[in-house]
Amino acid sequence: MKTIKYLIPLLVAFACSKEVSRDLPAPGDELITIRAEHSSSSPAFDATKAAPRQGFSWYWSANDHITVVTSTDVQTYAIKDGFTPKYAEFVGKAVSGDLFTILYPGDQAATADWKNQTQTGNDNIAHLQYAATLNDVDEYLTFSFSPEWAAAHGGTLKQTGVLKMVIALPDTITTVKGITLTADDAIFYPTNGDTKSNKLEITLVDAAPEGHVITAWMSTSWNEAVVPAGSSIAITVKNQGAPIEKEVTFANESTLMGGMVNSFTVDATGWVYPSHYTSGKGTEAKPWVITTPDEMLYMADDLAAGEIRYFKLGADIDMTGIDWTPLNAADPYSKQINFDGDGHTISNFSCSAASYPSFFGVLYGVCKNVKFTNASITASAKGCGILGGYGGTSGKPCEVKNVHVQGTISGLNNTGGLFGTARECTITACSADVTITSTGQMVGGLFGADAGLGVTVRDCWTAGSIDAKGSVAGGICGDLVGSGSSIYNSYSTASVTTQFLFGGLVGRAVAGQKANAANCTGQDPKNHIEKCIAWNDFLKSDYVTDAVEHYSSGTIIGATAVKNYLVGCIRKNDISFTDCPGNAATGNYLPFDQEDSDPDNILVKGTGTYAFSYHGKASAAGKTLSEVAQELGWSTEVWDFSAATPKLK
Repeated sequence: MKTIKYLIPLLVAFACSKEVSRDLPAPGDELITIRAEHSSSSPAFDATKAAPRQGFSWYWSANDHITVVTSTDVQTYAIKDGFTPKYAEFVGKAVSGDLFTILYPGDQAATADWKNQTQTGNDNIAHLQYAATLNDVDEYLTFSFSPEWAAAHGGTLKQTGVLKMVIALPDTITTVKGITLTADDAIFYPTNGDTKSNKLEITLVDAAPEGHVITAWMSTSWNEAVVPAGSSIAITVKNQGAPIEKEVTFANESTLMGGMVNSFTVDATGWVYPSHYTSGKGTEAKPWVITTPDEMLYMADDLAAGEIRYFKLGADIDMTGIDWTPLNAADPYSKQINFDGDGHTISNFSCSAASYPSFFGVLYGVCKNVKFTNASITASAKGCGILGGYGGTSGKPCEVKNVHVQGTISGLNNTGGLFGTARECTITACSADVTITSTGQMVGGLFGADAGLGVTVRDCWTAGSIDAKGSVAGGICGDLVGSGSSIYNSYSTASVTTQFLFGGLVGRAVAGQKANAANCTGQDPKNHIEKCIAWNDFLKSDYVTDAVEHYSSGTIIGATAVKNYLVGCIRKNDISFTDCPGNAATGNYLPFDQEDSDPDNILVKGTGTYAFSYHGKASAAGKTLSEVAQELGWSTEVWDFSAATPKLK
């Protein structure tokens, strides 16, 4: 095989003198002569950063062969002694025919395989090999492996290329054992045949980076590989430890050319450890795809402070036997995540961590399109839910969409089906069918409390039961603290049991203040509770044994600022509502119909000392929950009203 002797400024290909003999020998004549000359250079591989063009000077070596093929004949010619690097004579029988295909090295050229290359040392080129074919030319006695010669003789030239990679590595990498290029699609030719692959790879031996840079060379196919614009190629570097990986994106269409030195450089930034997962890169375009419980456990390792990572489920996951550690439960809670369940279910999830027991801990980012079934959360401190102790926090918002949870939750203060506390959070098209028990207060079907920075709930429902030994509990949330925190087009069928300040939907909505007259009439939190439905199994005061008057409870909201936006909310006609003994004794806290209200048309309150409850209006007798929701104008694109109780589509 030819090898490479030295580098020169321009690409060099095999050639011979341009003398053409039209008197072809009859079969039986023996000698042809091959001489080398330069050919023109061509563009380099257009990667994100192209290196200067370089070229090679190939030379003849012992045992070289040339094969000549015609429509009726095939002959192989062996190199003669006395050849020089640029001049050689080959011996073989003459062939018959008018058009000739000339192959180097011999008949192996068409099947040359570049899949198992090995480079010894850094920036070493001794392993590179050359192959070429002149197709359908009219001369074979004296010829050149050059485009010019091929064109002058009516044929075409195909010759192998070279790929030069100059890769800057992190300073922790001291040895390189191999490099693999991986494309999304099969665009590379690992041989001179017609089969494509999505990979090119080379093994390196005794290769140490110089100045943290490794230079690797690959022989490449004579078939040209086109890298489409916008596509990415992953570079994986095997080293003394775990492999590292980086993705290079091509802004323009590029071609890995035959017969050329194709070069690109890669800088030292952006290297990551390759995927532990079924597939993916952890990016928005290529999220890591999780299909097993073991892959779920890798998530914590691959989150990074101040960066966002993307995950997607590729299968249902059964987490039986795994006591989960929340993903982002340590201050400053800066590990951002985008988690897409892609319609799959996580079953038998459980967490009893000391800090924010839940799946995320603090969700900074997005969770969507996933179900949790038979989940179990046990908290020894405040702040827990199936998704998070917190849904968002200051400057770190979250979005939850099309997430459905079912399970049991045991907590203290700030306990909810999705989150213990929601802050800078939007919750859309979600549900919680949960059994919640709490020894504290601020407890709700979706979240226990917001935290003053705005929460929006839209098109959600809750079911199950909420039992809080403290106070401030609701079917959707316990406490709305933030000005503007709002709930739209949502319902609850969950039973609620606590001391006081409970509601079918919200326990308290007075900007986090105590529900006394001054706060209820003076606060202007501008919470919106609009077109929502309290269809709870029952709402009941318990754990109160005295006979004094307490803060109010309500079928929609237990206590509300009268300047809130309270629009079109409906309670079940025969809802079971049991107030605490002191309030019940006054007779001033029973549910009654109230008109819509806003800051300019304040709520008409009840007559008790603390009667700032909101009951909305009773549904017509005999109406189903689905019928009431349709009358309120809920979207048929979002909700399925085919049964008595609406479900999300």
